[in-house]
Amino acid sequence: MGKNTDSRTVTYSSSDSSITSYVVRLDESGNPTSDMLTFDAGATDIRIDVTGSDKVFEGKEIKDGDAVYEGVITVSSDNANVYAEINGMTISEPKVKYADNGKENSGSVVIFYVDAETYSSLKDASVLQGTVSMESNLETERVGFKYFSIIIGILFIVFITITCICIKEKSSVDMQTASVKQMFKALIQNDQAMTIVLTIVLVNSATYITSNLLIYFFKYDLAGSNWQGNYTLFNTFAGGMQIIAMMIFFPLLRRAFTTLKIFYISVGAAILGYVILLVMALAGTKNVFPFFVPGFFIMAAVGILNVIVTIFLANTVDYGDLKNNRRDESVIFSMQTFVVKLASGIAAMVASVCLAVFNIQENSSGAQTASMLVRSLKDMVSGADTAIDNSSVVGLRLVMTLAPVILLVIALFVFKAKYILTDKKLEEISGMLKARR
Repeated sequence: MGKNTDSRTVTYSSSDSSITSYVVRLDESGNPTSDMLTFDAGATDIRIDVTGSDKVFEGKEIKDGDAVYEGVITVSSDNANVYAEINGMTISEPKVKYADNGKENSGSVVIFYVDAETYSSLKDASVLQGTVSMESNLETERVGFKYFSIIIGILFIVFITITCICIKEKSSVDMQTASVKQMFKALIQNDQAMTIVLTIVLVNSATYITSNLLIYFFKYDLAGSNWQGNYTLFNTFAGGMQIIAMMIFFPLLRRAFTTLKIFYISVGAAILGYVILLVMALAGTKNVFPFFVPGFFIMAAVGILNVIVTIFLANTVDYGDLKNNRRDESVIFSMQTFVVKLASGIAAMVASVCLAVFNIQENSSGAQTASMLVRSLKDMVSGADTAIDNSSVVGLRLVMTLAPVILLVIALFVFKAKYILTDKKLEEISGMLKARR
C-alpha cells in the first residue's frame, strides 16, 4: 500500500512505557480458543511502529464506566496492514490488536492471535520480544472511496449523455401520452398490480433487513478475529446461490410446478431458512460453514422470488388492459424499481431502529482502551464475549430473523387473498383481449 504523504510513523515501545502482551491460539477456522499466554509489562519487550495520518494519532474519546479517556489509540489488523515478528519468528498473516489508555494515562496492551504451531513455540517462553509494524489503511480507504465515487459519478453522466444523444425513439403508433394523474389512477385501478407491488415491498424488505444487519451479526455474534473473512465467505456463497437459483433452480422447478406453486415453495423455503438461522444462533454456533444451510434456503428462495415477481408483474399488464382499456407497461414496470428502493428504505429504517434500541454501534468493539480490550479478550477466550451486551446480541438475532419471517408471512397471506391471475385466468384474459381487438 502506498503511504499517504501526510502519514507519519509513531513508535510505542515497552522501553518507554508499560506494555502488557497476550498471545491467543486460533483454531483451524481462525477463531480464538481459550488457550492464552500472558506476558506482563516486565516480561514484554515489544516495539510497535504505527504509520498513519494525523487523525489516527488524535485518538478517540472513550467512556469506560464513570471514567472518560481522551486520545485513545486503537489499531488492529482489521484496519491496518501488519507485519509482526516475535521471539525470532515471523508471523504469517498476523492478526494483532493494540490499544492504550489515552494521552493522560499510562499502560498499553498488544494481543497476538497465532496458529497452533506458533502458540506451541511460545508456550514455554518467559519473555515476549519482537517488533510490530502497523500501517493504518483507514485514510487510504477514505480517499479511495472518495475517488471511486467521483469516477462512478463521471461515468454515469458520460454514459447517460451518450444514451440521450444517440438513442432517439421513433414511435410507430399513435398513442396519447398519459399524465401523472392518469398513470397513478391506472395503477390504483389495477388491483392485481397493487397486490404484486405490495408483495415485492414485503419480500424485499425482509431480505434487506437481514442483509443490513448481517455484518453486525458476524462482527458481534459469531465474532472471532476472523469475522471479516467469514463474512466475505458467507456473502460470496449467498450471492452465488442467488444467481444459481435464478439461472438453474427456477427453470427446473418450472418443469414440475406452476409459477404460483413455486412462489409458495420459495416463501416457505425462506421462512424455513430464517427459522434454522435463529435456532443455530441461539444454540451458539460459531463456525461459519453450518450457516451455509440457512443461507442456501434463504438466498435460493430470494433468487427465485426475484424472477417470479417480475413474471407476476408482467401478467398484470394484460389484466389492466382488459379492465382499464389501456396497456400501461411503462407505469407498471417502472413500479418495480420504485418499490425495490422503497423496500430498501424500510429495511434501512428497521435496521437503524434495531441498532439504536439495542445500543449496537460501529465501534462497539472497535475503539477500546487497553483495559477494555483486556476485559473483552478474557470474556472471549472464556466463551462469554461481551463486545456488546448479551441482551443486544439476542435482540440482533431476533430482529434479523423474526422480522423477515413476519413480513414474509404477511406477503404470503396478502398474495394468497388477492392474486387471482392463475394460468387459466390469464388464458381467458388473453382470449378476451384478442376478441376485443
